[in-house]
Amino acid sequence: MAAGKVTVKEAQELIRRVAVKKQETDEAVLWEAGGRVLAEDLRARFSHPPFPRSPLDGYAVQAQDLKDAGPDGPACLQVTEKVCAGQCSKRRLKPGEAVRIMTGAPIPAGADTVVRQEDTDYGEREVRIYKRQDAYDNYCPEGEDFREGDVLIQQGARMDAVRIGIAASAGYSRIRVRKKVRTAVLSTGTELCAPGMPLGEGQIYDSSLYLIAERVRELGGELVMAERVPDEEQALRAYLRRAKTCADLVVTTGGVSVGEKDLVRKALEQEGARFLFDRVLVKPGSPTTASILGTTLVFSLSGNPFAAAVHLELLVRTATASFLGCEETAPSEKEGILISEFQRPCRTDRWIRGREESGRIWIPETKEKSGILSSMEGCSCLVKIEKDRERIAKGEKVWYIRI
Repeated sequence: MAAGKVTVKEAQELIRRVAVKKQETDEAVLWEAGGRVLAEDLRARFSHPPFPRSPLDGYAVQAQDLKDAGPDGPACLQVTEKVCAGQCSKRRLKPGEAVRIMTGAPIPAGADTVVRQEDTDYGEREVRIYKRQDAYDNYCPEGEDFREGDVLIQQGARMDAVRIGIAASAGYSRIRVRKKVRTAVLSTGTELCAPGMPLGEGQIYDSSLYLIAERVRELGGELVMAERVPDEEQALRAYLRRAKTCADLVVTTGGVSVGEKDLVRKALEQEGARFLFDRVLVKPGSPTTASILGTTLVFSLSGNPFAAAVHLELLVRTATASFLGCEETAPSEKEGILISEFQRPCRTDRWIRGREESGRIWIPETKEKSGILSSMEGCSCLVKIEKDRERIAKGEKVWYIRI
């Protein structure tokens, strides 16, 4: 498909073709592996637990000794020892015997059930048990969690708290992960001022640089360059040359419309970029482009913060997921139910702010313009309003992506 106007789905497909999965990997210490993408299947090197263990505090016994036990006729067993978590009994349990056992402790050989202490008289030398119990009740067998050789986590998974915990339970202190996507962010505009500095006449603080840089980190990117660039073609070209030497992915913001100072496309053309598309048939941010500069993928987003945020989620997120081979982080449209009416004519597809809970979508009624960022606070999704759909009634279906 030649460079030109594309739909969001066409843009995403073009991006996937060029954002080829990175083959380079790192070995990450488990403490520092959160958010990283697993580069190989994580397999169990042993069964867990590696022994039968007790799920509660009580007494390990043989179920046959309890066949006649009841409130009026308890079974009376000799307590031979006490085993706590981290200890192990050295002898085999015989009929008529019990072992006082604590949660997590290995169940002694010969025992086939654990009686909770609340069903006994808490005896120390001899215990009375007031309840019949079957074999393997209150019994965690060896390998209950996983067996040796099981695939615990598949490659391409993004490591979160649960997966870190699983890796730790399997004894891994280090895991093999994909290298992060090296990303450069260039925020263009002479009117932009760095936070913390006094505003000059006609200036505003630069939010897009910080918004994009932080989202890049959240998506698994490594920020190798973050610069504010004036509206000067030669300066912009110099920054682009620097960025392509150190980054897999470049994200620019601002300078993509048709004004006198919208110089990003011209600078990219002068540097020999090959454009994948030069407009996306969606609002906000329709002038968004994607190009290849050398071997580096470049996204040029709108300077309006919300418009930039939309294409960050729809397109840049697609690229980082593809580079990392991690589909779970790619934008995925889901079907939801609108719980607040939407009424506004849309001549093209539009993405707007939303809040989602269990598939129920609420759309804020104010501050929806693309230059406004503050109303994104508390929003958890972007909602798709399809073109020519002027009114969506409460209770109707809509498509959305989580952010």
